[in-house]
Amino acid sequence: MAVDEALLETIRSGIGSRITHSLGLITGLMIRRYARAVGETNPLYYDAGYARDRGYADVVAPPNLVTAVSCWDEGAAEEDLRADGVPKAVQLVGLPTTGVRVMGGGEDMEFHSPITAGTTLVERSTMIDAELRPGRNGHFIVVSYRHEFVDDSGKTLLTSTRKVILR
Repeated sequence: MAVDEALLETIRSGIGSRITHSLGLITGLMIRRYARAVGETNPLYYDAGYARDRGYADVVAPPNLVTAVSCWDEGAAEEDLRADGVPKAVQLVGLPTTGVRVMGGGEDMEFHSPITAGTTLVERSTMIDAELRPGRNGHFIVVSYRHEFVDDSGKTLLTSTRKVILR
């Protein structure tokens, strides 16, 4: 599939499209495993008593935990993964699933409130922009998404703007 004005217009037709899905319950074990995997040593991420003594309901999730996870179920079988290791079923709103290479292009995060163990999260993702840019090896498209992570009461805990590059 050619990365050109025609593909850009197809993608732009999805601007404003939103998907919402539950990430489920964020557990203490999930937080501790992620913190350990990224080399965090802050006791807020491991010790519930320490976190409670500092005014939190339970252990606190490292800042980028919820944005770093691309799939919140048990994971796909190897034959159901793309060459880059992302599940084939993972679909970004408005993007083609075949014929282009999809890469991360950066992310800005705004933290509104800490996410603690025991929080049930929902992610709302909206395509907000798409543009065609020239590159050394041809054109590429940059698509921007806004992700809002809210608790079960609807309170926004984290907002991110993520860019995805199509080549």
